[in-house]
Amino acid sequence: MKPSSASHTHGGIYSRQLTEETWPDFEKLFAASGGVWGGCWCMFFHQQSKFDSKAYAKNREAKRQLTADGRAHGTVVYCGSDSVGWCQYGPREELPRIDRKRGYRPTSPHAWRVTCLFIAPGHRRSGLATFAVKESLKAMKKAGVSSVEAYPVEGERSATFLWSGTPKIFEEAGFSKAGPLGKGSWIYTTQLKR
Repeated sequence: MKPSSASHTHGGIYSRQLTEETWPDFEKLFAASGGVWGGCWCMFFHQQSKFDSKAYAKNREAKRQLTADGRAHGTVVYCGSDSVGWCQYGPREELPRIDRKRGYRPTSPHAWRVTCLFIAPGHRRSGLATFAVKESLKAMKKAGVSSVEAYPVEGERSATFLWSGTPKIFEEAGFSKAGPLGKGSWIYTTQLKR
């Protein structure tokens, strides 16, 4: 059963936005998987300079501080009372690293970005990533965002290398392919009607 029907084999599915109040749920999700990528804590796209994905404590604290300051956006997905998924999004100034990717050309000067997805083991391949993206689009629309970009990868890869999602996830959420982004990646975009 798809999560959009508000049920799942493990329990009811819903989402909440990342805030200081939901930080403990985000922290629990990431801590259970070693901070994801060995300690990234979804900080990679927040930084433009050299990044140490293994700096677990430093990255965790940086993400916590950005959350407290209202400079980290994302959707936490729940299955029952457990946090099981995540979708990071935000404006260009919040997630600037994509500007350094070879071949990147913005589709709009004001486009917000969907940069990272994470679904906990045991909950993958059940539509939760698409659900997370759709819930993030709702939050962006509510915030007045009109244009959104995403950067999915194509081809057979393990879940470890799918942090930016697949074309199918974004197509199911209403995105269209706008052009290539390096080898095996794409820029996808969608417009949010008011």
